[in-house]
Amino acid sequence: MLVISRKIGESFLIGDDIEATVVDITGEKVIVGITAPRMLRISRGEVAQITAENAQAAAGNINMNSFARMYKKRFPKGQA
Repeated sequence: MLVISRKIGESFLIGDDIEATVVDITGEKVIVGITAPRMLRISRGEVAQITAENAQAAAGNINMNSFARMYKKRFPKGQA
């Protein structure tokens, strides 16, 4: 992993045609603007994880008994 320090308004390049610019920093939150070709798909990491989990569920690769136990622990009777 490459770690880069940037200030607000500074940017860095990824390859020849992707530029990431630090737009704002508030506390521990950094807002980054990305300039890239429209044909390039950019998504957040958690979206990719959810997409993979949804694909697994749609393929039937989910253990419903484990899911039921987890659900009952998280939502005891009468709280769901």
